[in-house]
Amino acid sequence: MMFRKIKHGLTGLMMASLMVAAPVSAQDGSGFAALMDLLMSKVPPLSWAGLNAYKAPPPVAVTRAQCGPGSRPETGLQGQVSLADRQSGRSAQGYQCNMALVGQYQGVGSDWVSASNGRCAYMPTSWHGTTGGTHAQSGIQVIDFSDPAKPRYVRTLATRAARSGTWESLRISPDGAMLAAVSGGATIDFNKFDLYDIRDCTNPKLLNKQLLNPNESSLVLNIGHEGEWSPDSKTYWTTGFISGTVSAIDVSNPARPVTIYHGWAGAPVVHGMSFSPDGRRLYMTTDGIAGLLVLDVSAIQDRKLNKQITPVSSLFWKDGFIGQRPHPVMYGTRPYLIYTDESRSGGVRLIDIADDRNPKVVTHIRLSIQLPEHKVTRTKELAKTGGFGYESHYCTPDKDKDPSLLACTFFQSGVRVFDIADPQKPREVAYFNPPAQTGKNAMLVGSAHNLPVEQPLLSDVDVGLLDMSQALGKANFTADFCTSIPRWKGDQIWVSCTDNGFMVLQLKRP
Repeated sequence: MMFRKIKHGLTGLMMASLMVAAPVSAQDGSGFAALMDLLMSKVPPLSWAGLNAYKAPPPVAVTRAQCGPGSRPETGLQGQVSLADRQSGRSAQGYQCNMALVGQYQGVGSDWVSASNGRCAYMPTSWHGTTGGTHAQSGIQVIDFSDPAKPRYVRTLATRAARSGTWESLRISPDGAMLAAVSGGATIDFNKFDLYDIRDCTNPKLLNKQLLNPNESSLVLNIGHEGEWSPDSKTYWTTGFISGTVSAIDVSNPARPVTIYHGWAGAPVVHGMSFSPDGRRLYMTTDGIAGLLVLDVSAIQDRKLNKQITPVSSLFWKDGFIGQRPHPVMYGTRPYLIYTDESRSGGVRLIDIADDRNPKVVTHIRLSIQLPEHKVTRTKELAKTGGFGYESHYCTPDKDKDPSLLACTFFQSGVRVFDIADPQKPREVAYFNPPAQTGKNAMLVGSAHNLPVEQPLLSDVDVGLLDMSQALGKANFTADFCTSIPRWKGDQIWVSCTDNGFMVLQLKRP
C-alpha cells in the first residue's frame, strides 16, 4: 500500500512539474493565472508520504514598518520598486527604513549566496559553469571586515568548485572551522567539492588537496546546486535540484572527504534543506509543486552499514512553485520551521513540526507587492529586470531559541526585517533595499543577476515559469537581487546582494 501511495504521488509531482513548465504566452498575468489555477486544481491530493495538500488561506500582507528618522522610505507599495522610480533613476538611491549601511565591498558582484564568520566574508562570483571562470576574479573573494566601514579585499579562492560557481552551496560549518562548497555550474554540476580550513579566517587553507596537484581540490561524488552542513559538522550535504538526488559527504577526515550516500531525496525535484539538532531528521524543500519533506536520515547520521533515507511526512501547497530553505527554530519547547518560497510569491511560512508526521503551516509573511491584486503592476515593472521579482529567498532569525527578529532577503525588495516574537502576529520593522546599479552591467561581471543572455521572468506569482509576453530581455539593473543568507552579529546584519556585493547593515531597533 505504501509503495502504491509513493508511486501515485511521484507521478502527480512529475506531471504537475511538466504541466507548470509548459510554455504559455499572455498579454498580462491574468490569463496565465487563470490557466495555472485551473491546471493546479486538477492535480490530485499528494498523499504519497501520508499527507494531503495544504490549502493556503487568502493572502494578506504583513503589517508595514513605521520608518524613523534618517530613513529613505519606499515610494510605493510595501516591497515595491515602482516603474516610475526605475525610469526616473530614483531606485539608484535605494530605500532604507530603520536600517543603515555601515560598510560594503562590491567588487565585481556576487553569486547567489555568500557566507561570513567572525570578521571575514566569503563572496563567490561567476556562476556560469565554465571550467576556468569568466573573469579575472572568478572564485570566492575573501574580504576582511575587521573595520566594517572599511572592508579589505584579501584574495580569491579559485579551486574547482569556487571558480566554476558555487550557486547556493557555500556554507560555513556550525563549529566555524570549515568553509565548503560544491559547483552549481549552470543550475547543477557534478563532483566538484572545495573544503577549506578557515580558523584563520583571512587565510583559508585547502583541505581536500589532489595528490598530484596540491593547489587543486579533489574529486568527490555529488550532484551540486544547494548545500548544507549537519549540526555536528561531520557531514556536508548537497542536493541536485532537478536530479531529485541528495549527496552526503563525510568530512571526518577533511583531507579525504568521501561520499557515503548518493541517491533519491524523496521527490523528483528538491532544493534546500536543514536538520534537526541531532541530525537525524532532514527537512527538505520541493519544487514543481512546492512543499516540505520530512525525512529520516538516522542511518546516514549514525554511519550505519545500510545507509538509507526514509520518508516521515510531507506537506504541499499550491501558492508556491519553488521551495527554498527551511530554518529550524524553537518557541519554548515547540519546534518550528521558517520556510521560504522562492516563487509564485508564497512568501515566508512558519510551520509547526511538534508532530513531525503532521506538519502544519501556522503563519505567512508576505509583502504588499506580492499580493494577487498587484499582478499587472508587477508584470510591467519587472519586465527586463532579470529572472526573479519580489520573491523571498533566505531567512535567518536573530536566535534559534525564542527568536524575536527575522532577517530575510527578498530579491528586488531587498533585505527585510520582521518582528516574530509572537509567531502568530509577525510585523515588519525595517528594510534596506540597496541602490540600483543601473548601467554597471559591464563592471559587475561576477553578479548572478548579470546573465549574458535574455531571460524570462521566472518566478513571479501569476506570471509563471515561461510567460514571455513582456518579460524577455537582459537585466537592466533597475533594482538589485538580494539573495544571500543573512547573518546576525548583534544588531548588525551581514549579507550580500548580487550587484552591490557584501554589506554590513546596522539595524535601528524599534
